Amino acid sequence: MKSLTIDDKNIFDEYFSKFPPEISEYTFTNLFMWNHVYDIKYEIIDGCLLIASGNKIFPPVGPAESILDAFGKFFKIMQEYHSEIYLDRFDKDSACKIKELYNVELEQDENNFDYVYNTQDLINLSGRKYHNKKNHINRFLKTYDYTLEELSSENALECLKFTEKWLSLKDIEENPGVIQEFDAIKKVLDNYEFFKLKGIVLKISGKIEAYSFGEKLNPETAVTHIEKANPEIKDAYAFINMCFAKLMSEYKYINREQDLGIPGLRYAKQSYHPAKMILKFKGKLQI
Repeated sequence: MKSLTIDDKNIFDEYFSKFPPEISEYTFTNLFMWNHVYDIKYEIIDGCLLIASGNKIFPPVGPAESILDAFGKFFKIMQEYHSEIYLDRFDKDSACKIKELYNVELEQDENNFDYVYNTQDLINLSGRKYHNKKNHINRFLKTYDYTLEELSSENALECLKFTEKWLSLKDIEENPGVIQEFDAIKKVLDNYEFFKLKGIVLKISGKIEAYSFGEKLNPETAVTHIEKANPEIKDAYAFINMCFAKLMSEYKYINREQDLGIPGLRYAKQSYHPAKMILKFKGKLQI
């Protein structure tokens, strides 16, 4: 099996373009920036892209008529390396296809469900259900003298320094995952132009206080990879969320990824009233 490297971008981009995904994991940016956690391996089999992380197989990508045979061949390769093999991050369609042929009990992986929002809802915040969010925006506008810039190679280093400051405010012992996240962000910001992302930067009194970046996931959906704001700037998160939605207004939906089972994050994502959830499934393959 091949290990994922930055040189594989064109391969993954081609497959995700031909076979547009719904799950937020399936952009090259996401897989590469988190590869220090995932340790991605892959194979091209019968015109399909097969992806694994350790002893976990991710959903196959390719033409419907070839996927099951390719998956079976990849399963045999995985058996050479692992005594136990699991399915992970499988969307509903992929899960149903595999379940029909393999002895696998699938369960919903609620912590990794993706939250998908109507882009115009995030921009306009119209109606009673968004009343509190609108108040956050109005309070921010009244309080701060701000400027907005598109994220680029010119301000990426400044964003990274801001992220270092953001990290310094965290209790790393209680939140060890923030170190992994910082490493993921650094990979992207160190090579920002390479990934061809879109991002927005918020400055107050000339200093970066928030930023967000993401990209196209499929023809009607953008995905938000990272959103960071100074927690001491009240309402900055609400404002940068709206600004990123405006930046991606050509897309009908925005996928804002998972809540990872973190109560505060789940509450925040639910409070924006998702238009739909992308369900994901996991299970153990019986060898």
